[in-house]
This record gives sequence, structure tokens and C-alpha cells, in this order.
Amino acid sequence: MTKKLLLAAVVLATAVVLTGQGCGGGGERAATLTIWETYNDEEHPVFKEMVQRFEEAHPGVTIDVVRLPFAGAEPKLQTALTTRTEPDIARVDVSFLPKLAGKNALAILDDYVPEEFLADVFPVALKSCMYEGSLYGLPDQTNGLCLFYNRELFREAGLDPDRAPTTWDELIIYGKKLTRREDGVFGLGLRNSLWWSFPFFNTYGAEFLSEDGTKCLLNSPEGIAAFQLKVDLFEKHGIEGGAWRAGGIQNDLGFQNERYAMIMNGPWAVKSLKRTGIDFGVGLIPAGPVGSHTNVGGNDLVVFKSCPNPELAAEFLMFVANEENQRNWALTLGQIPVNLKAMDAITSEEHPYLAVFVEQMRTAIPRPPTPYYPEIENLMIPEMQAALDGSKTVKAALDTAVREIDKLLAGE
Repeated sequence: MTKKLLLAAVVLATAVVLTGQGCGGGGERAATLTIWETYNDEEHPVFKEMVQRFEEAHPGVTIDVVRLPFAGAEPKLQTALTTRTEPDIARVDVSFLPKLAGKNALAILDDYVPEEFLADVFPVALKSCMYEGSLYGLPDQTNGLCLFYNRELFREAGLDPDRAPTTWDELIIYGKKLTRREDGVFGLGLRNSLWWSFPFFNTYGAEFLSEDGTKCLLNSPEGIAAFQLKVDLFEKHGIEGGAWRAGGIQNDLGFQNERYAMIMNGPWAVKSLKRTGIDFGVGLIPAGPVGSHTNVGGNDLVVFKSCPNPELAAEFLMFVANEENQRNWALTLGQIPVNLKAMDAITSEEHPYLAVFVEQMRTAIPRPPTPYYPEIENLMIPEMQAALDGSKTVKAALDTAVREIDKLLAGE
């Protein structure tokens, strides 16, 4: 064999191997994808079954699943990026995606995920995967807050156990009937953070950031009125039990111990509350001047830029978010599906709690994507705390927070 023929044979053999390991085309593909995930003890087995079905449908493909604790995932991923040991795919909180995208750490998926597939993804969940006009992931989980209430405490207070308050004014009326200070029972228990306060801001029409993401707008008249309501529930009306205070009874525990008749919580709380035997109901966030709106949380699956098989990785992301898997996810775990075609599986007769969350999420307002969100939370919390404990007025607290946030956004 001549040198030219030998070289041609080597090139052809290499091309065949690369085709077998590549991202596109039909037939069997020999490839391994590593995913770091943060699912809880109930979600993890369901996800593993999903992975097994993907592998069965893709002979030669192996998904290497590495489970991380939710709280430790972000620093581990940041360290992995520094040492260039990041996985192919990771499950990240929606607030972390913009930071990764801003660092140019993620693969852009615009060319791998068809528009017709995106049309079936829950819009508020899909928005969390967009950054500066490009698609950087697909949602695997979406959530927001609704109002949980103790039906037995409602009965004792002479309230309809099948009807949650529908406006903030009505919530105050309900709260006064439910509060029994001598027994340590309060109408409401609330958490203090920006994310847990967005239902207040959203129902008052307060904007979070300017359209270009360079200014925080939470000290607008609408923002001040919204947070003043949260402060007044504790200070003026006396119906909030100080669940946000250091040493206070946290809202989940207070609800389980029947110290708080109402709390805000997400769909993840339904199963554990059912196990306690509490007779509870779930209602929409009470409406403010612009209606009933909640916040948006959840998680996205992202593909790192270093992944040698981005098309195959995107195929796995679409598999997780497809109609069949999301239908099974919702019915097995009682969570909101991210695929619109799976929504018809959630009926108010068979899944009354989940149906309320699905209804609420249709008017949910997602946060504008910003790589600075964790830092913004850290700047907001002490100022919001100062307003809640009365050491600052709401306006002064929000003005201070916004001033510091604007410096952060300006890179100062």
C-alpha cells in the first residue's frame, strides 16, 4: 500500500469512528454524557428511570449520573469550571444560569432545539433559560408560591374552609379572625427574602429591574406600597407572627404546629404536609392592585461549552422536558409539568392542589435574567429586615438597597 493510500485509509477510519461518536445522524452512537444533578430523595429515582429509558432508546449512549447536594452544587460547579473538570450537563437553579451564561461557560442551544419543541414549553419556565436573546438550557422543573391555609383553623374562626382569601384586604380580615395572641396563634407566617417577597411586589405591579438590566426599580411607589403591606401585616395589623425574625418560628414549622393559619409555600410542600395529616387547602396569591401574581423558581438543565456532544446533550434535555416524561413527573411527584401538552393530566378533581399551582403559574412573573441575582438578594435582605423590625422606614430601606444594587449592576 502506498503512503497516499495508507493516509487515505487512516482518514477514512478516523471519520467512521468520529461519526459513531458524534452528535447527529441515525444509528447507534458510542458516547457518554456526564450529568451532575440535585434531585431530592423522591425525585432522584424517577430521574434515574428517565435516564434508563433514554439509554434504552439510544444504544451505545451512557448517561453517567452524579448526584450533588442542592446547597453545594453551585460552588462545586464553579470550582469545576476553574479546574476544567465540569460535567457535560448540570441541573442548576434558574438564578444561576445567567451567571454561567455571562461567563461564557455554557453551550448555546439555539441550533439544537427546534422552535416547534420550544412552543410546547411552559413560557414562564422557558424564559429562565434565555440570556441576551439566546437559549442556554431547558427547564426540568418550575415552581412558584401559593397560599396554604389550615382548614380546621378556618372552621374554628367561622371562615369557609373551602375558600382562601382572594385579595390582600380580605386576607387582613381573615387574619384578624384567625389570630389568637393569647394562644400563640397568628393568621400568617412569612419569610424574609427578595424571592419570597416577589408575590407582594408582583401584585402591586412593581418592576424589579429596568429593561436593560442596569437599574433596580424596587423603590418605585408601587414597590414601596407593596413592601409596606408586608410590614403592616406584622406591625399595623398584628396578624403576621414574626416568622422572619431570628429565633422566630419558621413558617413551615409554624404551619405544621398550627401556630400560623396561612403561609406561602410551593408545590414541593404538598406531599410532606399530607403526611402530617393536617387538613389544609391551597389558594391563589391574594390579588393586589394589578391582580394575583406569584414569583417563579425552579431548575434548568444546561450543557457546558466543553461538552464534545452538544447535540446529543440537547437531545437528552428535550427528552426530560417532553410530554410523556413531564406527564409522568407531574403525576408521580405532584409537581408542575414544564411541557404544556402534559398540563391536561392535572385535573382539579384528581389533583386539586397541583391544579391551583398550574393556574397560579399562568400569571406568574419571572425575574429578568441577571448574573447578579444572588448578590442582589444579599443586599436586599438586611434592608428588608430593617423595615420589618421597624428600625427603618420602608422607603429608606428600599432606597438604600436600590442604591447599593445599582452600584453592583454598574460594576462599581
